[in-house]
Amino acid sequence: MNVPGDASPPPARDAVGHLDAAGCERFFRRNGLPLLVENHSLGRDVYGRSAPFLLVVLLAELSGAVRSTWPAWANVLALVGAVLLVGGAYAGLNVLRGRRWSTLPQSVGVPELTFFVLAPAVLPVVFGGQWGEGLVTAGGNLVLLGVIRFVVGYGLLASLWWGMARVVDELGTSLLRLVRLLPLLMVFSLVLFYNAEVWQVFDRTHGAADLILGAFFALIILTFVALRVPGEARAALRDAADDVPGGRTAADLTRSQQVNLSAMIATSQLLQVIVVSVGMGLFFVGLGMLTITPEVMALWTVEGGVWQEAVGLGGTQLVLTQTLLRVSVAIATFTGLYYAISVQVDAVYREEFVEGIGTQLRDVLAARVRYLDLVDRSPAPR
Repeated sequence: MNVPGDASPPPARDAVGHLDAAGCERFFRRNGLPLLVENHSLGRDVYGRSAPFLLVVLLAELSGAVRSTWPAWANVLALVGAVLLVGGAYAGLNVLRGRRWSTLPQSVGVPELTFFVLAPAVLPVVFGGQWGEGLVTAGGNLVLLGVIRFVVGYGLLASLWWGMARVVDELGTSLLRLVRLLPLLMVFSLVLFYNAEVWQVFDRTHGAADLILGAFFALIILTFVALRVPGEARAALRDAADDVPGGRTAADLTRSQQVNLSAMIATSQLLQVIVVSVGMGLFFVGLGMLTITPEVMALWTVEGGVWQEAVGLGGTQLVLTQTLLRVSVAIATFTGLYYAISVQVDAVYREEFVEGIGTQLRDVLAARVRYLDLVDRSPAPR
């Protein structure tokens, strides 16, 4: 909160005072908060903005009419038939809705989404009688729509971009924060890395076990972050509202808008965990190639997995094995879990992170004050 008489910078509202309503909406989306847009709708703001991507996917799925056992000329005819079939189905949908047959979609609603799910799924059935492939296509399209609903609807890509910029801008602070945790992290990780039993375990596990283990630890990390984020979001929002004229009213968010804010903050935190995990994983891959030689693996009765790659370095052969990669990924995952837990209970980190979020929220609230004022003064639609 600003103290009277201090040399604090001008309010964030000055930076957004020139924006119109559309500019404020773009500002919200760039900050990963698309639900702050008034009258936010799935058809316009989620699937409508994703329409070009959905069209590309639909065109790619026309290949469902192609069969590897058919000659080239038959596949060409099948592709032409698929285009005519899908185009005719869309024209029929327009006629049924009382439109001209060639009308382009004005919005992406339930009819358009149903067409996107079912039209490509029909192609494998018509051209080859592949019912199973058709069901897989329809199910995959449904899953894709759900992912788009979550990712685009809550602005996760914009949040990820903002988080990456934040990591770069605060790289020095992040390194200092990591150095505070580094001694315990390194001791914990090195003891695991140079443990023969750990290598023997991951030398004999299957791919499915690796995926299940990774998903389990990822779920734990998500749980730790999710437990703290809602409270942090509310506290940061209250503090930011005190520094922005009219911020109290602008900070009165709906439940979905609060979820959007929490998702933006959680994405930023998870990005830092990912950066630390990837960095530690690369470190142990390099360390293992230098120190865990084939002789050491033979002493530990470790085969190295089903593949290995040799890299020459100054006359020395460094070997990257499947087991080394598995162990490095496992320790990187453990390290990410340890880092996620540590930063959740580290008071200095929490203060630094909340302060950075507060700076962004002051700009967002200033834009929202301006936006609500413009929306209130705009004429109601007929």
